[in-house]
Amino acid sequence: MEFDTAICQTKAPIVFFPVRHHSPACGRLVRQLAFEIRPSVILIEGPSDFNDRLPELTLPHQLPIAIYSYVRLPDGKRRGAFYPFCIYSPEWQALQVAQELGIPAQFIDLPWAEVATENAPIHRYADAELRQSDYVTTLCQKIGVENFDTLWDTLFEIDPELTLTQYLERCHQFCFHIRSTETHISKADLRREAFMVEAIQQARRQYFGKILVVTGGFHSYPLYEQLHPECAESFSLTPEVDASIQNLELETQNSTSDRGIALTPYSYQRLDNLTGYESGMPNPGFYHAVWQNRFIGNQTIYRSLLAQVARELRQREQTVSCADLIAVETMARGLATLRGHAEVWRQDLVDGIVGALVKEEIEGGLTHPFLQAVYHIFRGQDRGRLTTGTTLPPLVQDIQQQLHNQDLEPTTQQRIVELDLIRPVEETETTLGNQPIATQKQATALSTLPPSLQKSQLLHRLRILSISGFRHMDGSDLIGRKDLVRIWEQWTIQWTPEFDASCIEAAIYGATLVDAATARVLDLAAAIERDAEKTAILLLDACLMGLYDISDGLRQRLVELIRQDNNFFTITKALGHLLYLYRYDEVLGTKGRSHIGTLLVEIFQRSLWLLEGLGQVQGMDQDLLHGLRTVLETFECCSSTLELNADHFVQVLQRVSTDFHQTPLLRGATIGALWTLKQAAMEQVIADLIYSANPDHLGDFLTGLFYLARETVQRHPDLVHKIDDLLMAYDDESFLEALPALRLAFSYFTPREKHYMARTLLQAQDAGQVKEAAPLVDLEVSVGLAAQVLAFETRLFQAVRRYGLRGGD
Repeated sequence: MEFDTAICQTKAPIVFFPVRHHSPACGRLVRQLAFEIRPSVILIEGPSDFNDRLPELTLPHQLPIAIYSYVRLPDGKRRGAFYPFCIYSPEWQALQVAQELGIPAQFIDLPWAEVATENAPIHRYADAELRQSDYVTTLCQKIGVENFDTLWDTLFEIDPELTLTQYLERCHQFCFHIRSTETHISKADLRREAFMVEAIQQARRQYFGKILVVTGGFHSYPLYEQLHPECAESFSLTPEVDASIQNLELETQNSTSDRGIALTPYSYQRLDNLTGYESGMPNPGFYHAVWQNRFIGNQTIYRSLLAQVARELRQREQTVSCADLIAVETMARGLATLRGHAEVWRQDLVDGIVGALVKEEIEGGLTHPFLQAVYHIFRGQDRGRLTTGTTLPPLVQDIQQQLHNQDLEPTTQQRIVELDLIRPVEETETTLGNQPIATQKQATALSTLPPSLQKSQLLHRLRILSISGFRHMDGSDLIGRKDLVRIWEQWTIQWTPEFDASCIEAAIYGATLVDAATARVLDLAAAIERDAEKTAILLLDACLMGLYDISDGLRQRLVELIRQDNNFFTITKALGHLLYLYRYDEVLGTKGRSHIGTLLVEIFQRSLWLLEGLGQVQGMDQDLLHGLRTVLETFECCSSTLELNADHFVQVLQRVSTDFHQTPLLRGATIGALWTLKQAAMEQVIADLIYSANPDHLGDFLTGLFYLARETVQRHPDLVHKIDDLLMAYDDESFLEALPALRLAFSYFTPREKHYMARTLLQAQDAGQVKEAAPLVDLEVSVGLAAQVLAFETRLFQAVRRYGLRGGD
């Protein structure tokens, strides 16, 4: 496999300049090449669907920025990708030099939307293809460096005297061998290269001078080869791939929809491959310093960086003296000499700081404070900002307008916004029920909602889209619903550097805030698996955003999730959330809405099906009781309005209550529910009570009974007397065994109710004495301690009698 050295010629009609994205050496040398050959056009790897907006890149933006391309895939999933630019990016410098020379520049890569998949890298100027090659691993071993980043620096970045000719020969050879040893080239890369070849051919027909092609080194030689059939056929496309590329236009037209592209602010933190950027250059702040210092001929870059590190350490209250800095510089310079570096480089400085300042062992997975300071400086803190005149997605304009209308525009000064969510009675009555969607949208558009509710809905929409600068801090808990006497919210609003970027990147969800929030809810629903409670909370979230009328797609997804959930506890929790929205909500405007009622019926039926097959469940007593009470409450509140099947509900409860394989707790709860519904006679309740008279069952049975029929129990003194008879029949040991569960059972009654039940028992024993009796006095010790003392006393007297210490009976 021969390498055609003609690709390195700068006198050819088409000159290929291979780059590593975000390399300052590439940025410096591409400028030099452009000024030397004076091309008629510069073709750059970048999204071709941004070509009609290239003038926006000439505006005085504050770098780094990125082109953000987004698309909704045929399966409904949304994907976005970034093409980042910093000052030393070769693509950016190619654009700048084209403007300086007064020549056109074009992006020639296939639009992101055409190759977007769920697993495609979202950073399009990454270099995973280069760093993952076996050839790179072998070369690192031969040269004696640790990884691809150090290898690239050694070959291309460190030497300030590296000439353009040396770079072209070395980089073309380097990338050629990486590509030639690659065993699998993705179809997406082949399609992209075919697209770029066609773009180069069009430029050849359109322009008469030289053409400069600036692409990632992984693609340079394949592009050259396809334009020069006479050279080696190392990378010829297979017939199968050729066929797919011939049908590219038809395939891509049918593959995607809802796409967009825009500029967005970026940051060095996002660009750093040590903090999340996929296979980019590490420590962009370091390479920014390299870029700046190389232009002024400074070869002691490390000294200014070391001074910055020292200041950072002192700000972090880390002790670092002048002697320490001298030791670091000595160590770093020695390492640079040992490694053959023309000047002290990034890793030399890092290793010098570790060797001179870090005295203790660094545990695996942890970073020493000194190294944290180093990486903070080397990462750089630059954040991009778009200048006025940049075309923004419609969503950003909608957000800005709505924030202005509601007086919620973020500023650098943090402010706290507290909202009382009160809906006027007349408005509640006119917007509830089953109005047409158009009517409801018109009402919202006319701002018929209270101002506080309008602001709340806007803020919740921003929250669901992760718009930076808006935080929900406190307020009423509509999920737990523990105290809803006052419905309120508290938010903090403050402009952050990420605000603009988060607004732009949220455009992936829609052109308006309502559409984007709705699409985000759909995405979140698609990510839920077999969890009805999360489904209900998501619906509650949608209502907080004012998205009352969900789409058919979301409604169907919610029904699917309900039917997939086989957990009685999450189902009944979801039932509680929907019951609140349908029956009790007066603030969000969901009371009586038909689509919520439909979901409520679906969950109610699912709850009954799961209840009957629940079986023995341990450790979930409170959840079980709360779930069953929610089912009962739903039936009592909605049986008429939603036409719930009463016969089916009663039959399920009867089957569960008479299934003696079920736990006493569940049988007590179901008979309690039947009793509350007047579907169980007193005789049946007492019979079930007697069946559960065993000390280790009675307390659980009564817990379930009291929880579901607390008020009913108090109206039937006969049951109280029967419970008393069963307890009086226990010996002290049995009573002590039953006591914990009994205490739990009676804890559901208020002190007044327990006092009333105790007086009822006393009246039955001696009515005359009780009439004048004073209120019952609380024990000075706990009930449990009193029972333990009584049991001990009983055992003691039994032992005394057994040994005849008192002469027997």
